[in-house]
Amino acid sequence: MIGKVLSLVFDADLVTKLILLIIFFLSVGSWAVAIAKLREFREVLKSSRIFMDALRTTGRAPGGDFWNRGRKTGPLARMYSEAGRFLQSRADRGLKGPLDQEESGILRSALEREASEDLAERERNIGFLATVTSVSPLLGLLGTVWGVLTSFIGMRDMGVADISAVGAGVAAALTTTVAGLLAAIPANVFHNFVVGRVQSLVGDMERFLSELLDVCRRGNL
Repeated sequence: MIGKVLSLVFDADLVTKLILLIIFFLSVGSWAVAIAKLREFREVLKSSRIFMDALRTTGRAPGGDFWNRGRKTGPLARMYSEAGRFLQSRADRGLKGPLDQEESGILRSALEREASEDLAERERNIGFLATVTSVSPLLGLLGTVWGVLTSFIGMRDMGVADISAVGAGVAAALTTTVAGLLAAIPANVFHNFVVGRVQSLVGDMERFLSELLDVCRRGNL
């Protein structure tokens, strides 16, 4: 069966082959993005879990220079690192004790900026998965319509009304629809999974930001 399909592809016209090639590259790209994102979120969740475990167990983040290394160890660590630098700068100016309202607002803005920057990194290339999901079926449909159109034009030119005369062309045209769906379905699954992970991470970041602000306001970090 696969051999017959490949034979149809090889015998297809240039436009059909071009559409199949575009769909192929879109599919490869979506798999590459998906695999990279799966690895990225696995590392982010792992580092965040290690960070939170250490913080809850000892009351301190892991590593002696963690404030300076926070940007490399996950979104929660980035916010903790920023809070640490803020409090250290405050202490260098001779200020101690709980934060006042103005300082709390400045710190919140700094933490939200760190969270936004990290979130932007996590969302990078997710749009490509959505593009593959929507474009691949349309390209497949375009290829099918084109193939059917050329087949009927060929049937008219031959002066026959028998579909069997152009059956191979119609079958080849349908391969683009199949290819488009095969590219779009995994991309859609990956896109929904990654978006779900991003939303879960946003929730964790919002909760941690609130808790971190409360701790910093009391001057207990």
